[in-house]
Amino acid sequence: MPASTGVDDEKTTKSNATGIPLPRTDSFLDEEHVRLTWRSWVVVFITCFAIFSQVFVVTAAGSVIAFIIRDLGEPELAGWIIQGPLLMQSVLSPIIGRLSDVLDRKYLAGIPPLIAFAGAVMSARAQSMPILIGGGVLIGTTLSTIAIVQAIPSEILPLKYRALANGYAFLAGSFGGLVGVLGSGGVTNINPSGWRNIFWIQAAFHGMTALGLLGFYWPPPSEYPSLSLSQLVWACDPIGSLLMTAGTTLLLLAFDWAGGTFPWHDAHVLGPLVTGAVLLLFFGLYEWKGRTDGIIAHVFFSRGPNFVLSVFAFAVEGFVFYSAVNSIVPQIVLNLGFETNSWRISVRQLSYNMLIIVTSIPVTLYATKYKDLKSPLLVSFFFFLIVSICYATITPKLNHAQIVYNILVPEKLSLIIAGIGQSGPLTLIVALTQFTAPHQFLVRKCPLNHPPLFDFVSKSTATGLAFSARAIGGAFGSAILDAIINNKLASYDADVGAAAVAAGLPASSVPALLQALAGGSAAVPGASAAVIAAATDASRNAYARAYRFAWIPIIPFVLLAMVAIVCLRDVKELMTEHVEATVERVEARGRAAHDSEQEDQEEKRVTPIEAS
Repeated sequence: MPASTGVDDEKTTKSNATGIPLPRTDSFLDEEHVRLTWRSWVVVFITCFAIFSQVFVVTAAGSVIAFIIRDLGEPELAGWIIQGPLLMQSVLSPIIGRLSDVLDRKYLAGIPPLIAFAGAVMSARAQSMPILIGGGVLIGTTLSTIAIVQAIPSEILPLKYRALANGYAFLAGSFGGLVGVLGSGGVTNINPSGWRNIFWIQAAFHGMTALGLLGFYWPPPSEYPSLSLSQLVWACDPIGSLLMTAGTTLLLLAFDWAGGTFPWHDAHVLGPLVTGAVLLLFFGLYEWKGRTDGIIAHVFFSRGPNFVLSVFAFAVEGFVFYSAVNSIVPQIVLNLGFETNSWRISVRQLSYNMLIIVTSIPVTLYATKYKDLKSPLLVSFFFFLIVSICYATITPKLNHAQIVYNILVPEKLSLIIAGIGQSGPLTLIVALTQFTAPHQFLVRKCPLNHPPLFDFVSKSTATGLAFSARAIGGAFGSAILDAIINNKLASYDADVGAAAVAAGLPASSVPALLQALAGGSAAVPGASAAVIAAATDASRNAYARAYRFAWIPIIPFVLLAMVAIVCLRDVKELMTEHVEATVERVEARGRAAHDSEQEDQEEKRVTPIEAS
């Protein structure tokens, strides 16, 4: 029997040994037009506000982390301000996405923001770094709902508008980043504890998100059959989830400890590092050979290599954005003396935050009109490469050049300079990943008298995996870059002290000088202007050297991401009129006629198969 290829392969409806038809995975071929009303657009707005709130979470505190350290101390733990919420997102996103496919999306999307509300209040009142980090872990539960809120607009709008749907989400996130940077800088500049207001603002956003989702989002009933408790637990891939959670947590712990608390050869680093790597290896083997419908469902690979390639590129984008752009760049501005307070740093960062918003609109319109998702991504990562090389040469003398670097960073202004910006990665990579997942469940062959088992796949699961990879990339990137910076700053006290003593400062005054520099000042009683100038120059040069080394490992990852994008397959044929999960009130007669027509077409295409 001759083999067929391409779309025609997917047009065959199959059945298992029990006679239960496998739902089609080619629903994108349906061209039935669904009229969009206010119901759809209100839900799109609410989900965009949820994304706005989540981006505010990951940008606001990270952009003023240097000032939080000045207030609470314990810089060796500061990396977990970012890593804690991202760890929760990376671990829970696939699980929440899977649960939303088999249970009620409404409550899985609406309840985590209430938990985040409690975490924000806890962080706002924290008197120590561990309490602040604990609150961040609770806040991270709402980040895991990105698997749902990012998928909802894609499901309630036609497939041809998938880039547009993700464009709306990106635009909302861009405003969230803008408000996060400006707002955090403004409130932090009020007083040394002004950063606490960031978390009070977060609490308000989380509360509004919960009210909006619980009050206005009414999804259609789940397509999946009722499951027993054991089937529900199994559907969430408990073995794979446990292996991924444990492995990721241990590796993050190892990298964080290696960042300054313990040396690399210490048992505190080697133990969790080796154990975490082994657990992640077993996770990969289990998802490959242990089951076909795990967290990484095999069906994601049925349409070619796009799933692996797009998720890898998204992880690299998370590495660059969370750890370098959002966290290290503000520290560069502060510690290299380009600006001296949080508000001026925030205003300086407008050189890219405003351009994110401007860039996302034409990128979205281009991708939607021409159905081209690949070339904008390639240009975006090309500018990631340029900026990584530029920051790897940063010195205290490159004050004005750093503003230009901000403009070149793909999150900032790549369309005006050469084409596309971060609106490329965050808009188009998500759409590519979603196109790898058929919006269906697949019934698998079962033994006689055994209830059917179901392979669950949907946009939420795929979206959750994509954002989980992005969060893991950001968390690992943050841990690795913090480790590099802290290791390079290990001789900071000795270098600055030696420079000050050489300029005439008594050795007994060195501790006071270091304390003054840590607090943002170099004023030491009895120190001359020459001493202060020498100490300041030594401090800035030490930080510049550490930051240069932190940017270097980003370069090869960006190159690998560009290779992955070159290998992507086109998805133009998938961008049709089909709506996968409308919230509109479709007339019963019209829907019944449509379903009957589809059933007639499917009966003509049914062929028996051996289910895996």
